[in-house]
Amino acid sequence: MDIISELDGAKVIKQTKNDTNKNLSSMFFEEKDGSIIEISITALAIAKYEEDDEYYIFMCDREWVIQDDHKLASVEEALLWVEKNFDITEEEWL
Repeated sequence: MDIISELDGAKVIKQTKNDTNKNLSSMFFEEKDGSIIEISITALAIAKYEEDDEYYIFMCDREWVIQDDHKLASVEEALLWVEKNFDITEEEWL
């Protein structure tokens, strides 16, 4: 299991296991040729940039590439947002 300490220059505070067999969500992107590609979100991380007062929830693919993010004021708010939107409980965080 990979423990990630940093993503995009932000310090990772909490992360889920990156279970490539578990699809937490999907994102769809349109290619230049008009085709649609689907990317599975398999892991989440709560991270903080040193110069920022807020916290980010990073939604990552199986290679820990950030596909989207959501900004919140505290770790507690981030945990509640993830529980509501991804059904991730406190026990699932590393």
